[in-house]
Amino acid sequence: MKTLSVRIDEKEDEELDKIAKKLKTDKSTVARQAIELGIREIKRKEALEKVRMKEWTVWKAAEYCGESYRSFLQFLRESNVPFPISTQELERELNESSGQ
Repeated sequence: MKTLSVRIDEKEDEELDKIAKKLKTDKSTVARQAIELGIREIKRKEALEKVRMKEWTVWKAAEYCGESYRSFLQFLRESNVPFPISTQELERELNESSGQ
């Protein structure tokens, strides 16, 4: 593991302490989990936007996020991204999923 130094507000520090106490763990573990969740959320939002703009296929977006195709489809539904996709997009999805 690498060491990272960051500055946070006192309020955020207090929140990390509270969560760590509730979870019966240390503040560093909670901070790592928060960073991991934040990175995942940032990547999902970026991927969602790329799919909306038709720059990425769903397969590519799911792969980028480290998720399964089905779980990313569910995320798209929850985010109100319109489906069904066009015939051309479906062909692109199928080609990408088969590695062509």
